[in-house]
Order: sequence, then structure tokens, then C-alpha cells
Amino acid sequence: MFFSALVLCVSLYACQRSAPSKGNDRTGMSSKLKVLTTIPPLYSFAKNITGDAADVENLLPSGAGPHEYASSPADLKKIISAQVLIKNGAGLETWLDSLIASAGEVTRSGDKTLIVVDASSGIDIINNDPHIWLSPKKAVHQVKNIRDAMIKADPDNAELYIRNAAQYIGRLETLDLEIQDEIRRWKKKEFVAFHSAFLYFTRDYGLRQVAAIQEFPDKQPTPRHIADVLRVIKDTEIKIIFSDSQFSHKIVESIARDLDLRVLSLDTLETGELHPGWCENMMRKNVAA
Repeated sequence: MFFSALVLCVSLYACQRSAPSKGNDRTGMSSKLKVLTTIPPLYSFAKNITGDAADVENLLPSGAGPHEYASSPADLKKIISAQVLIKNGAGLETWLDSLIASAGEVTRSGDKTLIVVDASSGIDIINNDPHIWLSPKKAVHQVKNIRDAMIKADPDNAELYIRNAAQYIGRLETLDLEIQDEIRRWKKKEFVAFHSAFLYFTRDYGLRQVAAIQEFPDKQPTPRHIADVLRVIKDTEIKIIFSDSQFSHKIVESIARDLDLRVLSLDTLETGELHPGWCENMMRKNVAA
């Protein structure tokens, strides 16, 4: 009911947007491709591909997590204004489907087409884990998916997108080699983290997450689950436990005190800076932890 009413209200806005303006040069309106991403890693990927050839914006406001995001009418307006919407997929943005459907109703009434990119397309999803971007190897696949969508949406800049994507993929492949070299030095390959967000990373680099403190996003772990985690830590002789920089550390610190463990921090990169180099920098920081 909410989105039905919202579509009627936003339709007028969309019709005004869809009509080409002959005075764009005089009014200073941008004629660049408008690209919308859902999370900062996808923003980094898209911005490295497009450079200044497109206007790239992130849908979620700073500090908002993608799992249980409460969308607003302003979000629908942003989607309608975009030519390309890049989502992670793999079940991360379940709240986005109704927005895309509503935006589709509006754009079909005008002369504008919205290209929706599922950056996880073609990737083998592990245990419904959406955190694909945390592995540079999988990030390369996502970059290629985004590159192909940019070429489809803006063929005039195809050569630029191909060149920029190749350069960025080269940097991710260099990062991949750096991570491999670093992990070879690790004597222990088992670890415990706050939640199961590193399945792609662990598979790609020969690591093993033996337990997750939080079983499900945004749900407190049960006492029974915490007891199981404690048992696994003792059995595997884990000495370090990883917290998540985006969540409360109380449970982690309590476990660390009980078992005399060292606490380090990992970042799932679900929220963060909107900067082309941010994702690479944070991947390096995670490994250096």
C-alpha cells in the first residue's frame, strides 16, 4: 500500500526527469551516466571503472548497514533518477526488491530504462553468505560484472571503462598476491570471528573459520551457542579472536577475558568511506590485523 501510493507521487517527478532538457548546458545539469550503488565496496568498484565519466552515488547513508536497512521515499527517487543500479545480490539487499519494482513501474511510464546489475552474478554462493567483496579474487569477478553493465549503459565510453577496469583488476590481483604472501607466514590457519562473513576469503586463501560468535546478522547469540564457541576455541587452541569493527565488542571482550585471548578487529566493509581506494586499503588492513 505504501509503495503503491508512493509510485503515484513519484511518477510526476519521474516524468519531469525523463523529458530531455534543451537547456542542460545553460543550467549546468550533468549529462553523465548516473550510477547508484548500495554499499561502499561497490561504490569503490564502480568509481574505479567510470572515473569522471559517470556520476556515482551510494544509496545507503553513511553508517547504515545493508542487512536490515529501512528504505525511504528518498531512496526510490534516487533509484528512479539513476540509469544504472548496482547491488551486491546474494540475499544482501532483500529490502531493495520492492523499490526496484516500484521504480520499474515509474520508468516504464516514461522513456527511461533502469539497468539493475547483480554484482554476484556467476559467483558460486557459499552458505548464503553475501560478503563476496571481502575476497580480492571474488572482487575481480564483481568488477567485471559492473564493467559489462557500464558498457551496456554507456557504449560511447566503452573503451574508457574497459581500460579503467583492467587497471583496477590489476591492482586487485596485486593485492591478492600480497595476501597470499602474508598468509603463507601464518603458522595457524584457524580463527574465530564475530560472524560468518569471511567464507569466500577463507576458501580462497586456505584459512578455516572454526566458529562465529554471532550466528545470524542482527540477532544476539544464545547462551548455548556461546558455550559451543567456547568449547571450539579450547579444542582448537585458538589464541586470537576477531571482533567486527562495526558491531559491539562486549561479547567478544567477555569471551576473551574468560579464555585469556587476544582481541583483534576485522571489518566487513559494509559501511565506510566512499572513495575509490578505500576498499583496497581496508582489505590490506584486515590482513594486517
